[in-house]
Amino acid sequence: MLPWALSGAQGEQNRTTSDGKPGPARIPGQSTSAAEFPPLAGMSNLLARGANRVVRFLSRLGIALAAVSLLMSLALITYSVVMRYFLNRPQSWIDEIAGYLLVASVMLAAADALFHGEHIAVDIVTERLPAGAKKIIDKLGLVAVAVMGALLAASGWDMVEFSWTSGMVSTGYLSVPLWLPQLLVPIGGALLVIAAIAMLFLRDSDAADGGHGGNSLPPHGLE
Repeated sequence: MLPWALSGAQGEQNRTTSDGKPGPARIPGQSTSAAEFPPLAGMSNLLARGANRVVRFLSRLGIALAAVSLLMSLALITYSVVMRYFLNRPQSWIDEIAGYLLVASVMLAAADALFHGEHIAVDIVTERLPAGAKKIIDKLGLVAVAVMGALLAASGWDMVEFSWTSGMVSTGYLSVPLWLPQLLVPIGGALLVIAAIAMLFLRDSDAADGGHGGNSLPPHGLE
């Protein structure tokens, strides 16, 4: 045998695993996985963590804006009640603004609620399934959420575009251009799509790392 071939064969036999124990020699022509190359595995984990941070930032920004919208709606409704029933000076414009703020609180909070598994779920059947079947159902649920979010974003954008081009305004006291509150629908749908896709990929990454990849997500989501 040629010297360099002998050296290569000995190198294959002397391969060790991460815990210092000898590992099996690789068969020539056999494909190698990313786990055999720590730099590739580390890069994959780094990208997953980076995507996790970006998506979580967007979801937290959405929930923060939703909370502000809800508080503003509460304040305006309280002001309207005081003006109507204590001072006999009803403020009819408040009902319109409060409605827009409630839409904002729902659409902008949907992605963060998905991350924390706080959407309504009927689990009377899934709780009785094996762990593997639960994971499949969970992933199918996330795919369904992504599809519905995409449809919501697309139809919402068509609605915004139509209101913009036709110059439609609200019929209330404020005559608000309708495309402004309608814009909340495609934004909320897009956030929902991003959150669902991120949960799909990050759960796969976390499962590949045995749950120690730093990308842990709630164990329960839409089912």
